[in-house]
Amino acid sequence: METKQVETKKAIGEEDKKPAAVLNLINIALDTYDDIFSDFDPSPYSTRILSDDFLKEVQKKYSERQRGEFEIRFTIPQAQRNLKTESLIKKRIKDYFSQVLKNTEYELKKKKQKGLLYVAVGFSLLALQMYISTYHNNGNFFAKMIEILLVPAGWYGMFEGIGSLLETPPALESQQKFYTKLKNANYVFMSEEEVVRMIAESAAKTEATAVETKKIESKTEEKKTEDKTQEKTKNP
Repeated sequence: METKQVETKKAIGEEDKKPAAVLNLINIALDTYDDIFSDFDPSPYSTRILSDDFLKEVQKKYSERQRGEFEIRFTIPQAQRNLKTESLIKKRIKDYFSQVLKNTEYELKKKKQKGLLYVAVGFSLLALQMYISTYHNNGNFFAKMIEILLVPAGWYGMFEGIGSLLETPPALESQQKFYTKLKNANYVFMSEEEVVRMIAESAAKTEATAVETKKIESKTEEKKTEDKTQEKTKNP
């Protein structure tokens, strides 16, 4: 998504360099609210699908800094803003990530249930093999054949099940963390003019602080020079 105003792009670039960026502040410039949503979905904002561009941009920012809380700031021209629409969009974004998080957690739960089923079946087959070996070990050919087949099948089920329980798929685990962060993130809409003003104020404060620091350093140097002169006078 590209904004038409160069000032906003520069402002966002400066914002990312500030200490707030350490708190996982993500800036996304919009031309209209539609930039957040898919162009192929004509549904209202309350049910509309989020755009791939928006999701990719957030995923990219998340991969760069995964720790801490996230705040997503949308900048948009003041003339385009509508508080009621913004409230609706915030709810839609949170609902979207809540739903995909539920789907991801369901997939993880299903995998664990599959692991438990494998363990249970494997254990049952090994128990059946032991039963046959203990109570029907009379040289019967068919009993012996079943016993031989049950051993590898039982161990296979045990190993596969334990593996599924202990090894969470990295992709699903990563998605779960990502969707949890975005579900709990704070979403803020700001006008482009407001961002430019904030950057200007921040730059002015930084400049004033730098000037004050130079004055203090200058006075310190003068004091040191004066002390050295007095020392030389006392000890010619």
